[in-house]
Amino acid sequence: MPEAISPDYQKAEESARALLEKYSINEPVVRVFDIAQKEGLKIQLFDMPEKLSNIAGFFDPDTKTIYVNNSDPTNRQTFTVAHELAHFILNHAPDKIGVLPRWPDLQNQIKTPVEQEANCFAAELLVPKKMLTEQMEKYSLQKEDVDLLARLFGVSQETMSHRLKRV
Repeated sequence: MPEAISPDYQKAEESARALLEKYSINEPVVRVFDIAQKEGLKIQLFDMPEKLSNIAGFFDPDTKTIYVNNSDPTNRQTFTVAHELAHFILNHAPDKIGVLPRWPDLQNQIKTPVEQEANCFAAELLVPKKMLTEQMEKYSLQKEDVDLLARLFGVSQETMSHRLKRV
């Protein structure tokens, strides 16, 4: 039986930090749409057909296009772009890239190493640990201030809650 491949979280986080450094980003909000475009990717917001309404987005490596569900809130679209950008930056093989489900119950079913790496990259890019601790200190915020921190970083409360568990 082949050995299971584990996600390389360190590579994902280091790659996200390298992008932040490349573009001299050291304060929130991280403008991930701009970063993706500077990296040579196109972003296409579009209305998903009804039968695909649970899809937040996907990356087409052939056209270097990130497709994003137009009906999602802005902070969800931001995470989608960061996640799909990860597939490009981390050189994930096209046959290993899936779609990013919108709903949390579907998201929990995605346990492949490339999807886990993409989520890790997105989290570190949008809410870098160092930047988060600096902002918490600067504004005297606590881990309980999820809503304020989410607004400060332009991410969902769910993303911020998840992030705060790892700080």
